[in-house]
Amino acid sequence: MLERSRTSIGMVGARFHFRRSREEVLSFVDTLASASRILLVMPLDGSPLYPVAPVLTMLRAHKSDEQITVVVASHSTEAFAALDRSPIIRILPEEISLFFLPRRDVLSRIRRSAADLAIDLNLDFHLPSGYICRESNARIRVGFSGRHSDLFYNFQVQTSRVESRTLRYERFAHCLEMF
Repeated sequence: MLERSRTSIGMVGARFHFRRSREEVLSFVDTLASASRILLVMPLDGSPLYPVAPVLTMLRAHKSDEQITVVVASHSTEAFAALDRSPIIRILPEEISLFFLPRRDVLSRIRRSAADLAIDLNLDFHLPSGYICRESNARIRVGFSGRHSDLFYNFQVQTSRVESRTLRYERFAHCLEMF
């Protein structure tokens, strides 16, 4: 109950922060091909990373590891093995505020990555990762569709919640590959 209230307050803060920013009309043609830097936000909720393998495989087929900056939770070590030459940004629990918003030092590290394309791999909406994608100033911000996703992503992939995690990530990878 308390977590839901804190999330609601965090959402109000996010809406207030982004209230004046306007989204431009974009063409998603060659989104992946034209991106020189990609910000990849791994699941921050503690879930295992092995289901995201289809997305990692697809990205590595198009970009070198050095072009993919990975954002992971502090407890995650799996990303180091999967993308061993990629820059890694670790987020410690104390770097997320009481209202689930990333602190300024995290956001400054994210902005320094200078990403053209931000991809959030959290299946369910996760306020810190959505905020990170939006604040990254990436031209294209991709995430799974869901409640509150419109505020943070300008490209949303809809998958069925009854499918397995791996199948949802496969569909996500195929959708991105079209662009």
